[in-house]
Amino acid sequence: MKNSLLRRIVVCILVVFLVAIVIFGSLSCFDNIRRTTSLTGNIVKSASYIVSQIASDYDMENLINNPSSKKYNYLKSSLRSICIGEGLEYIFIYIPDTKNNQIKYVMVVAADDEKNNEVSEDRKAGTVIEHKLFDAEVQTWNSGESTIYEYSNEKYGRFMSSYNCIYDKNNKPVALVCADYSLEKIYTEIISEIVIKMSIVIVALFAMFALMALFIKKKIYNPITMVFMSMKDYISDKKAGKKAFEPINPETNDEIQLIADFFNEMVVDIDSYVDKIKTLAEEQARAGTELDVARRIQYGIISKEKNICISDNFMVSARMKSAKQVGGDFYDSFLLKNGNICTVIGDVSGKGVAASLFMVFVKTLIREKLIDISDASDAIKSANLEICESNPEEMFVTAFIAIFDSESDKFHYINAGHNKPVIIKNGKAEFLECSPCMALGVFDDSEYKQYICDFSNGDILYLYTDGVTEAVNADKEFFSEKRLLGVCNNTEYTANSLCQSISSSLESFINGGEQFDDITMLAVKRQDKSLKLQCELSELEKIQQYIFKLDIADKLKKKIFLACDEVFSNIVNYSGADLIFVSYNKKADKISIIFRDNGKKFDYLEDRPKKDFDDFDDGGMGIMIVKKICTNIVYNYINSENILELIFTDNQNN
Repeated sequence: MKNSLLRRIVVCILVVFLVAIVIFGSLSCFDNIRRTTSLTGNIVKSASYIVSQIASDYDMENLINNPSSKKYNYLKSSLRSICIGEGLEYIFIYIPDTKNNQIKYVMVVAADDEKNNEVSEDRKAGTVIEHKLFDAEVQTWNSGESTIYEYSNEKYGRFMSSYNCIYDKNNKPVALVCADYSLEKIYTEIISEIVIKMSIVIVALFAMFALMALFIKKKIYNPITMVFMSMKDYISDKKAGKKAFEPINPETNDEIQLIADFFNEMVVDIDSYVDKIKTLAEEQARAGTELDVARRIQYGIISKEKNICISDNFMVSARMKSAKQVGGDFYDSFLLKNGNICTVIGDVSGKGVAASLFMVFVKTLIREKLIDISDASDAIKSANLEICESNPEEMFVTAFIAIFDSESDKFHYINAGHNKPVIIKNGKAEFLECSPCMALGVFDDSEYKQYICDFSNGDILYLYTDGVTEAVNADKEFFSEKRLLGVCNNTEYTANSLCQSISSSLESFINGGEQFDDITMLAVKRQDKSLKLQCELSELEKIQQYIFKLDIADKLKKKIFLACDEVFSNIVNYSGADLIFVSYNKKADKISIIFRDNGKKFDYLEDRPKKDFDDFDDGGMGIMIVKKICTNIVYNYINSENILELIFTDNQNN
């Protein structure tokens, strides 16, 4: 097994013991050497002193001159016995010359026979050699004190030497005694002895380690491995879909057994938990599918985005984005029986499926009541009564209802506890100050007062739910009413571009953060049903402004204006009219631009004089270009008026 636990345990224990042995051996070696060195110092000091006492009875010069005498040989024999008996390497007797750094040998002996013969030849009695005296030698010669000195010699190795003076009968120093003890020999013996002992200890420890490793393997490693492999097999079996699991029983009756028992219990809990998770996942998948269906149904009832033209001169644009898959916000726009236009926006308390179901009920009920009951206040009051009677969960709805009079520059509204809308006049946005009534579904006897507000050409009414102003960014800041007014202050807005601009600002503000509430908005812009013009070419600029304010794509605006430029130029030049009326209408993807004038009957398709290419005036683009741009062209002469309808499609690519 890679990175085996057993191997690591054994290696760690072995390393610890080996380090301990090395440290212990080193300390023991150093201590032995220290004690042996101290003992050696005493030996050489004692030996040099004894020799100095024995040699003081001899005349040094006589010994030098008679190396074959009995006295010389007797002294030499005595020195060698001391050398051998004390374990010394050499004993020297010599006369130092401190002035000339020379010494004259009197006698040299060695414990070893071979070395003794060698020094006897090399350093015979009377032999003088150059020798710079050691400080210890000088000190002993001058003071008579015994000294000890350690030195190394390339030929003879490392030694500890002791020096003593030999005095004559007049107590005058006549020679020095040097007793040498080989330190290298001592160190080698000590280290060899320690190595032998350490080797025996290491062998014994290795045997002990082997037994310990077997014990660890049997009692610890094997049970742990069994538990691990059982865990691994359990995971593999789970991935393979196998359900069978044999409980682990290492039979150790210790902590490993406790781990195995805990794992057995954990397996039972995991299997139970996994079964529950599978059940919940299946239920969640079914719920998710049902929510997807509910979301599609909701967006079928209320589009995520809507852009329509109602009654020719009212443009309505709306957006909705639920915080969850389905939400409780809604909007609606429809024609009443009297031809007026009604728009509604609402916010059901709560979120999710319950709010969505209640929202559908409320939206349908409000539309039904407003269409059937001519007075808006009575209609909302009746709707509130039915909501209260059919509301077991005690939910409530805030709503804002606006009814636009197609024949006047005003609209009626009822605020059922909803946010104040924004009204934009001449590019300046402000909140519509209105007293809110009670939310729907709270009290069954609530009254709902109707108010009136001016609504001229170019004005925009912007309705929204609290998900707009209460959108939160990463810094926990609200989008706020102040930011909303800042975005709304623009004279160039159409209903569609206003909703799009606010949606983009919200997206940038939230910046990928969580959406906590449904975001719904609806904008209504009023534009004149028809444009009244003098029969003059200078009025083309008004047509351009009128067309480029329409809520359609910029590319299509340019094509429509090119066609209108040609048509208007020919009406001015050939119809003899005093007044020309231009109107706009949109139904689904069909866009109509209608020209009416009070001139003589003039069919643009048939009666227009033919001209050569070089004769086209500055205002004309040619009948062929107009036909190519338009989807269809329809001419009628009704009640002494020429009526020419240019028809385009919103997805037109020509």
